[in-house]
Amino acid sequence: MFEMSLVRLFLVILVAASLGAFLYLDTVFYHWDRVLPQPEEMVVETVPESSKNVTTFNKPKEFVPTNEWQIIDADQLIPPGLHIQIDLQTGEKKVKLMEDNKKNNTNSLAITDSSEPKNIKDTKRSLPDNSHKFRSYEKLKDDLKDLNMTIKSDMDIMDELSKKFQEQLKLYEDSDKNLQNILTDLEYLLHQVDTAEVFVKNKGIKLIIIPCINSNSSLMKAQGAMLLGSAASNNQKVQIASLESNVIPLLLKYIDDEFIFSVQKNCIFALSSITRRFPLAQKQLIDNNGIQTFISVFKRPSTELNTKLKLKVTQLLEDLTIEIEDAKLTFKEETNKKLSTEAAERVRQYDDLHLKDILVENGWCNILGNEFIILSNQLPLDEENHDMVEASGKSLLAMQKLCKVKLQGNKELYQSLYTLQTHYKQLHQKDVFFDELYQLTTELTNTYDPVLE
Repeated sequence: MFEMSLVRLFLVILVAASLGAFLYLDTVFYHWDRVLPQPEEMVVETVPESSKNVTTFNKPKEFVPTNEWQIIDADQLIPPGLHIQIDLQTGEKKVKLMEDNKKNNTNSLAITDSSEPKNIKDTKRSLPDNSHKFRSYEKLKDDLKDLNMTIKSDMDIMDELSKKFQEQLKLYEDSDKNLQNILTDLEYLLHQVDTAEVFVKNKGIKLIIIPCINSNSSLMKAQGAMLLGSAASNNQKVQIASLESNVIPLLLKYIDDEFIFSVQKNCIFALSSITRRFPLAQKQLIDNNGIQTFISVFKRPSTELNTKLKLKVTQLLEDLTIEIEDAKLTFKEETNKKLSTEAAERVRQYDDLHLKDILVENGWCNILGNEFIILSNQLPLDEENHDMVEASGKSLLAMQKLCKVKLQGNKELYQSLYTLQTHYKQLHQKDVFFDELYQLTTELTNTYDPVLE
C-alpha cells in the first residue's frame, strides 16, 4: 500500500515537471515549434552557369524625354530624335524633344561653354578624346557620329531651307504657310554676310526671291522683298548680284501697282539696301523711273500707312543725296594716290547720275517744303514725325543750292520752319535729346529766310 502511494506521487511530480517545462519553453521561445530555414538557404544564391564570371551593373534608369530641358547621366541611354546640349566646360548634357520630333530619327546638337567649370573629370568623360584641342568643323562632325548626333552650320541649314522651298513651291496652294516659315528662317540667316554671299552664289535670287516677288500672294511678295533687303544690306556681292538679276524694275513695279502696305514698305527697304553707296544700281533705278515712282507716294491720299511710306522714301532719298556730298569730301581730303583715284572715279559716277537735278525736275524741293508746312500744323509731333523733320531737313540742306531757287520767297515755308524751331527750342530746354533737331531747324530757318536771300 505504501509502495503504491510512492509510485503515484512520483507520477504526479513527473507530470507536473513536464507541464512546467512545456510552459517555460512556450513563453521564452514563442515560435520554437516553427520550421526554421537552414543557414545555407539564407546566404546561398543560385547563379546560372552562363552568368558565372560576368560582372553585373545596375540597369540605368529609363529616360523619358519632354519638351523641357533635362539633365542626363553620362551612361544613360537616350532615344534618337532629340535636341542635345553639351556644356564644354562642365560636360553636363541636357536633352529635350525637338519641335517636329515625329519626323526626326537623328539627334540635333548644341554646344555651350559655361564660365565656371564644375567638374573637369565629367567633361573629359562625356566628350570625345582631345576635346580640349581645336578641331575643325568636319572633324567635329566625325567625332559626333558615334553619338548619333548631327551638327549643322548656317550654310547647311540655308541649303536645306532652299531645297525645302523648291519642294514646297510645287505645292504652293497647299503649303503657303510652310513657304512663309522657310522664308522667315532664311531671312534670319541672310543677315550674315558670308551666308548671304553663298545664297546668291547658289542662284538664290533667281530660284527663291524672284518667284516670291512675282507670286500672287501679297505675303510672299512682302517676305521675298524682305529677304532680298536683308541679304543686300551692306553686302556688295549681293548688291551686284541683284543688279545683274534685274530685280530693281520688279521692286519698283510693286511700289507703284501694289496697294498692300507691307509689300510697298519691304520693296522700298530692298531698293534701299541695293542702291546705297552703289552708283551703278542708282543709275538703273533712275533709268527705270524710280524717282517718279518715289514721288508718286506723296501724291496719294494721306493715311497713317502712307505717312510711313513717305518717311521711308524721304530717308532713302536723303541718304542718296548726302552720299554724293560725302564722296566729294572724301576725294578732296584723300592723300593716298590709289584711294584718291578710286574716290575720283566714284565722284565721276555720281556726277553722271545727275540725281539732284532729276529730283528738282520732279518737284522734290516743293514736296519737302510742303511737308514742313504740314508738320508745323500738327504740333506736338510724335516719334515718326520727328524722324520726318530730320530726313526732310537734311535733304533740303544737302540740296540747298538748287532748292533755294525753287523755294525763294516762300513765306509760308519760312513761317513753318520758324514755328518748328521755336517748338524744338522749348523741347531742348527740357530734354537734350532734341538738341540735334533744334540745331537742324535753326539752320533751316537761317538758310531759307527770305529776308537773307
